[in-house]
Amino acid sequence: MPAVDVLIVGAGPSGLVAALALAQNGVSVRIIDKLAEPRVGQKGPAIQPRTLELYKLLGILDDVLKRARFAQPIVHYKLPGGTEVAREFNMFPWTDPTPDCPYPNPLMLGQDRHEEILRAHLQRYGIQVEWATELVDFTQDDSKVHVRISKGDATTTPTNNNVEEFDVAYLIGADGGHSKVRKTLGLNFAGETRELDKMLAGDIVVKPPGLARDKWHAWGDPQTKILGLRPCEAPDDDKLAILVTGKDVDYGKPTWSSEDFAKLFHEITGRTDVQFGETIGLTVWRPNIRMIDQFSVGRVFIIGDAAHTHSPTGGQGMNSSVQDAANLAWKLALVLKGHAHPSLLQSYNKERVPVIREMLDRTTRLLDRTMRPGEDTDEAWYRRGPLNMLGIHYRWSPIIVDERRITPSTDERESAYVGSEGLCAGDRAPDAPVEGDAARLFDLFKFTRHTVLVFTGDPGLVDEVAATIYRLPNGLCELAIVLPRGTTQETSTNPKAAKVLTDKDGEAYKAYEVSDGSPTVFVVVRPDGVICAVVKNGEGVEKYFSKLGDVVG
Repeated sequence: MPAVDVLIVGAGPSGLVAALALAQNGVSVRIIDKLAEPRVGQKGPAIQPRTLELYKLLGILDDVLKRARFAQPIVHYKLPGGTEVAREFNMFPWTDPTPDCPYPNPLMLGQDRHEEILRAHLQRYGIQVEWATELVDFTQDDSKVHVRISKGDATTTPTNNNVEEFDVAYLIGADGGHSKVRKTLGLNFAGETRELDKMLAGDIVVKPPGLARDKWHAWGDPQTKILGLRPCEAPDDDKLAILVTGKDVDYGKPTWSSEDFAKLFHEITGRTDVQFGETIGLTVWRPNIRMIDQFSVGRVFIIGDAAHTHSPTGGQGMNSSVQDAANLAWKLALVLKGHAHPSLLQSYNKERVPVIREMLDRTTRLLDRTMRPGEDTDEAWYRRGPLNMLGIHYRWSPIIVDERRITPSTDERESAYVGSEGLCAGDRAPDAPVEGDAARLFDLFKFTRHTVLVFTGDPGLVDEVAATIYRLPNGLCELAIVLPRGTTQETSTNPKAAKVLTDKDGEAYKAYEVSDGSPTVFVVVRPDGVICAVVKNGEGVEKYFSKLGDVVG
């Protein structure tokens, strides 16, 4: 057997999340990146609500919440002058938390700080990113992937002295839009590059007194040229993120210095009172709207930007990448532990491709609205509803079981971002306050196991499903009885007691669409926080786990 279970190529958010999720499941992982050191810059700062929920499952949410902040309002200034406010609005209108959705608002956190948090948690499992390490090539057969990696920087020519060869069970390509893994597999990265919508992006130091740090500052007209400066999330950080775009901007410079940007800033805003320092990653960027149509070949998987690139206008890219990693990691862990058949891994491609295809469609429409707005320019910048990613579902998945639902009349892969017909298997599992062995349902869900929620007023009825669960491999699943509001807590007659909860305010039964007087309902929640089964009895629970590859028995 290979000495290492999984090699991950690329240490951005998707690679780090995949590594952390696998490590928590006891999988041996190596993660490499061809950069000599961690990347600096804010890049994709928006963390959507669904990603925050995944971070709750991974145990890193508290650290993210300590450093992230809600998006600042955008202030657009009148010209000429550039100091009088023309209008102010919020790109992300505030949404109050609800019992089933405790994190409804996107947060902003620079990608460099975001990755720092992920690396710190990964180090707790004894795993560190191997910097200045590049994939040379790989081959695969039915039992392993043979890889060659080179130590050094990106300019080093691989030699026998700096090349290491070894076998892994699986390889994950998280190495960005220019992915070596994807190219080696020969996958077609179909799509377009938008020259019309290119932009100048990066970070820059602003010298005191600078600009107010509680606003996102904007000048100009997106139909000609517009400039925006967004403060970092840290109140004491002197860097601002830059976005300049428009058909009248001269993008011809091969490199951009702070002096070049200061000249452009003065040209667009008319202001000379703001002084700039060092630039960080300031380059001309062109939207690439591309994806591959299969995210795996044999024992090699593609996640994140290596599989799909798109406009940043919807804040979906980094979040979709993290969700790729979450979808794949728990399945790989079960297969590597021998708890599921390798055929389970085929569901990664079947579940994620429709979601990403719709995501590209949505972000491309947003790009067009943002870059070529109509009369209401503010409306073009609002980010609402489906972009929080809470409606993303996998109802068509081959590993989903739903005995409560009538077969849909349409192909739901065409609406993967917004489910209809109420709560179904394949949807995100909602939260709710409870009493007893947990304070809320989200406290039960972990990335290392499934959770079976039994909604019943009679704990004695769970013995059948308990018998099924206790035949599963140890640690694969946890059982939790959710009693109706006002019910006296009792334990199951099964000698191995489940967690027992009482629906504190009736919110759990409401969120899972179970009435107090209805027959017992069994809901199985996957490690990535997705409902994988809504069934009527223990046989239904067994049916789901059998889909993973005959793990019951």
